[in-house]
Amino acid sequence: MICGWLRLNNSLNNLRSRLQAYCCALGSFPFVFLQIGCDSERPVATTGSDVEAIETRPHEARDAELPFAKPVVRSDRPLRDDDWFDDRASALGLTFSYRDGSDGGCYQLLESVGGGVAVLDYDADGCADLFFTGGGSLKRDRESILIEGLSAGLFRNLDTEVMENTTALAGVDSAAIYTHGVSVADVNSDGFSDVIVAGYRGMQIWVNSGDGAFIEQSGNLGVRSDAWNVSPAAGDLNNDGLVDLYVLTYADWQPDPKRVCYNDKQLHDICGPTMFPGARDLVFLNQGQQFRDASIEVALVPQNRGLGVLMADLDDNGYIDIAVVNDVEENLLYFNSGSFPLSEEGVIGGIAYSNSGEREGSMGVDLADFDGDGAPDLWYTNYTHQDNSLLRNIEGTGFVHCAELLGLSGDSRSWVGFGTGFGDFNGDGWPDIYVINGHVAYDRLDSSYFQPPQLFVSQQGKRYRQVSEDGGPYFDHRRSGRGSAVVDWNNDGSLDLAVVHQNDPIALLTNRIASRNWIRVDLVGTTVERGAIGARVKVTTSRRTLTQWKIGGGGYASQRDSRLLFALPDDAPVTVTVTWPGGIEDVHSGLRPGGYKLIEGAEAYAF
Repeated sequence: MICGWLRLNNSLNNLRSRLQAYCCALGSFPFVFLQIGCDSERPVATTGSDVEAIETRPHEARDAELPFAKPVVRSDRPLRDDDWFDDRASALGLTFSYRDGSDGGCYQLLESVGGGVAVLDYDADGCADLFFTGGGSLKRDRESILIEGLSAGLFRNLDTEVMENTTALAGVDSAAIYTHGVSVADVNSDGFSDVIVAGYRGMQIWVNSGDGAFIEQSGNLGVRSDAWNVSPAAGDLNNDGLVDLYVLTYADWQPDPKRVCYNDKQLHDICGPTMFPGARDLVFLNQGQQFRDASIEVALVPQNRGLGVLMADLDDNGYIDIAVVNDVEENLLYFNSGSFPLSEEGVIGGIAYSNSGEREGSMGVDLADFDGDGAPDLWYTNYTHQDNSLLRNIEGTGFVHCAELLGLSGDSRSWVGFGTGFGDFNGDGWPDIYVINGHVAYDRLDSSYFQPPQLFVSQQGKRYRQVSEDGGPYFDHRRSGRGSAVVDWNNDGSLDLAVVHQNDPIALLTNRIASRNWIRVDLVGTTVERGAIGARVKVTTSRRTLTQWKIGGGGYASQRDSRLLFALPDDAPVTVTVTWPGGIEDVHSGLRPGGYKLIEGAEAYAF
């Protein structure tokens, strides 16, 4: 019954999408224009994150109060015994803040995007280390705006006791560009994790030397872009055993101190994104010694305002596909058949528009099997006045919206969602959802700049229920959140969260719900790309089969822990089946709870 309703709903959405595209092409059907959201040429504040630009300053108009002048709304309630998370960042020496440059008083769109965090084990000691992008500063320089970068932050996990700041020691303290998103991949197949960083008018590829140091090699590797680069993702698009890169771009935008916009309170605020056209995203194919720009060859759309990207095999054909969520533009779904060009099928695949046929202001994106049917489902966050989106995978042919059916409507409409993801935080075998919220405009009527994070628990894949009040004191605080990553930083078998905020200290939310039985797998490819991005792992327990995927990108401007963690119902042996990119399977039977390194074509190695 539900599946039939979803298929019918998907068909109606596709019809709405085609009507919308037809309307926008004609630009002359006012009724449809109002009902299904065609963009006017005049920048107006509608469903997106826009504010209206006007030429004349309103009478006695003031500047919106900037974030550094606003007190963060904090909770003083103590940690309770039943709280899910405890922020351990400060206690571990993990002190770092992303800076957006808003204290320069320039009110530029660049300030709104924010930064991210990547999980990696750069010293190969079995403990998760953390890399944070640094952002930058904006300053008025006569008739122009000067944009400068700030250093990243690299923290080495010292056997789960201390997070040591090794930024300078590792050589990643460059301030060459204003940075946003970050990803991790082994770009040169040497067995060490490298770091890819996207920023305004630049890219960085920090190649791991294997001795605790990194060398920036983007130029030598041929990865160059003077666009507004927001976030990278990695995966082997052509199954040649080498990791390729997808670089998400945002708007075709330049700083302009003379461009002035006013928000819904008639305050001088950041100009919204729909004033600026999108830019073409980028694909760099790995040639072994260098990368080459193949964006035209793979047939990326000419322009989009991308904020979230995810790479995984969404249709189970052995090749990595790409989902891109955009800001007030149609979301994109690139299916990969094994040869180029890719096929963009966002409308037919059901993710281009909202459930009501509107363009959404979408940010963070993730993937999981939320309903236990073994297929990858999608989740992404949206702008205020819009529900976040949960989409069910229908037999590998596309997706249908089902957030309303699962109780996820309404709870997030007041907020702007950025960092997000699935994770089985309570160890019951079903993926829960977290959302890190924060506004992009500084002082609006409709929604505050500082916003609360949210936590939703899965009720066996049938419904979601908000349990933010049980998340811990952190969930009572209000911040402007951006990137985040799921990580088991202390190797205790429970999933934790690393969170980035605008101009506010990072958080390391440590899970207090102990998992009694669990299995963690770390995949290593031999004939396939070494990081095995795109692989699927099934764990068959005494009760059911759990499925997860090794993905590239995901979340918002961040990279989660590459190790896959499964909560088990008991301590009985399990069977782990790995489907590597390309379709070859390895089956490991009789594995006891614990951690395993699974090397393609070899026996499981416990560690």
